[in-house]
Amino acid sequence: MRQIVRRVTMWRAGAQTAPRRDDDAAGLGMSDALAGLPLPVAVIASASSGERSCSTGTLIYVSYAPPLVATPLARASRTLALLQESGTFSISLLADDQAELAVRAAQPSDGDKFAEQSIPVLEDEVAPAVAGAALILWCKLDSTSEAGSHVLCVGRVERSHRREREPLLRFDRRYRALGDTIAVAREARYPL
Repeated sequence: MRQIVRRVTMWRAGAQTAPRRDDDAAGLGMSDALAGLPLPVAVIASASSGERSCSTGTLIYVSYAPPLVATPLARASRTLALLQESGTFSISLLADDQAELAVRAAQPSDGDKFAEQSIPVLEDEVAPAVAGAALILWCKLDSTSEAGSHVLCVGRVERSHRREREPLLRFDRRYRALGDTIAVAREARYPL
């Protein structure tokens, strides 16, 4: 009963979406909180032994020198299995007009998701990638770490291709485009 009352209170307090059923037992609304993190939308792809697969996900940069990025993949993911077998993968940061590709790459499949879901592919000797993406990073697997229901894959960026396109973002369970640049008096000194 207490959990139901808390959920109704959260809704009345101005939450834009109703709390999801996968929230923890205390009703803290963790999925709603995590949905409030703006994330880049990427398609992670790998190939091995003549098979290829891809998954929709996200990424963060871990290190500038050496160039390392990380992406989480579901433990049961076919993409993860191929990535672990080959030791290589690509991360295609989708452009803001490629939201439908993100939806298609998220569909379950036991076959070639690129072909099954009509995802435009850029073939490469390291790993397939999404054609037309804003940024493609071809990576060599550096390490993996189990993290809850996922495996965090850290890759060393071996090569990249960047186009003059705006990235696709995910925020509050919706796809979004990047907003306007915000001017500041003095830029912070970040490596990127």
